[in-house]
Amino acid sequence: MPEKYVRREDLPILLRHTGETTLPDAPPLPAEAAHGLRVICLHDAGLQSSVFNELLTAVEEAGASAIALDLPGHGRSGSLDSLPTIEAMTEMVSWVARWCKIDRAVVVGHGMGALVALEWARSEPESVEGLVLCGVGAALGVEGEAIEQMRNVTRGKAPRPFDPQRVSKNSGSDMMRRAYMEGIKTDPRATLVDLEACRAWTVANRGTIATELGCPVRIVLGSDESESNRRLAEQFGEALAKSSTHIIDGAAHFSPLEAPAALATLIQGLDRRPSEDS
Repeated sequence: MPEKYVRREDLPILLRHTGETTLPDAPPLPAEAAHGLRVICLHDAGLQSSVFNELLTAVEEAGASAIALDLPGHGRSGSLDSLPTIEAMTEMVSWVARWCKIDRAVVVGHGMGALVALEWARSEPESVEGLVLCGVGAALGVEGEAIEQMRNVTRGKAPRPFDPQRVSKNSGSDMMRRAYMEGIKTDPRATLVDLEACRAWTVANRGTIATELGCPVRIVLGSDESESNRRLAEQFGEALAKSSTHIIDGAAHFSPLEAPAALATLIQGLDRRPSEDS
């Protein structure tokens, strides 16, 4: 999968993209060559864009173009620190989309990325054709206990946690190992800030975000996600007027890793918001 760095002032942002490799200062898919569906993938707390490698390939094979980025402090992007709020992450993602000359896109959000996608659809509705939200229940359900545990990790008082239930038991040991490795590429200090940002956004927006969205939304659940996360996601979906809920068999929280082809089909089949020019 082609990669490039986009610089915002002195901050390098790693970008993965479909299509051909382009020159350093050129968008990954020039505007005049763009056609069909444009997809932007946003990663979960403590992760990075590499979780979307197989999904980008599947999206491209379906005839669409896509990008995924490492937020600051994650993966191979610059900065030791995560952006402190979901709103700040949204502004950064919006800037990257404009740099890539993507005027309108279907936004795929995984976990924390789902909250960023929701904030983007609310703050810049003209830029978002639709949302595909994976693992949103986990981001909506961040508790103080998880935050305190990660704080102890940053202080060297606890090992970095990994919940094996985030991966379907049917996915096999290689997938379990892959999910674990994806979770240790980013500094735990950034993960701590991510969890705090998810918690703060959820508390501030609980009960209001559902009434402010105008675009179609697909809530994607892995059949083996935890009961509590599935319940939160389903409740959220029920409050959205233009949402539908879809189950991917044999996947859990890591559906972009575990079932990229099935997820690509759901992205491609989304009934998108028509543009003003349509």
